[in-house]
Amino acid sequence: MLVIATASMVGLVWWKRRARRVYVIDHVKLEMHPACVVEDRVVERVWRAAISMTNTSRRPRLLPVLAERATVRTGRSVYLANVYLDADVRELNPLSVALAWVEFALPGGMLPGVIVASRLRPDERARPLRWTAPLMQQARQFDRVG
Repeated sequence: MLVIATASMVGLVWWKRRARRVYVIDHVKLEMHPACVVEDRVVERVWRAAISMTNTSRRPRLLPVLAERATVRTGRSVYLANVYLDADVRELNPLSVALAWVEFALPGGMLPGVIVASRLRPDERARPLRWTAPLMQQARQFDRVG
C-alpha cells in the first residue's frame, strides 16, 4: 500500500512539473510555436521561437510579465536565452494577440529540448513556465542532412 501511495505521489509531482505547449494565465493564453534556425554560424546555430499571447476573454487583460532571460535545456546541458516582446504593449483587447520571442544560440549539433521562462509577479516569487520546444519541419530535415 505504501509503495502505491509513493508511486502515485511521484507521478503527481512529475505531472505537475512536465513541460507543456500552452499555459492560460488570467484569460491570456500563452502558446509556444515551433523553433527555427535564424542564423547558421560555423560552430553554432541561433534559434528563435515565438510565444503568442492571446486574450481569450471579453474585456481587456494585462499581459503576463516574462523575465528577460530564459533557459534552454538540451539533454544535460543548459543554455541562456533572451526573451523580448515584439511591440511595447501592456494589455490586450479581446481576441488580440501579442508576440514574445525567445532567442538562443546552441552548438552546431544540438536541438532545443525544453524552454523554461519565468513569469514575474510583484506579490510572489517568479513562477517557471516550461515549454517543450517544438521544431519546424525544415529544422529537422536540415539536421539530418547536416
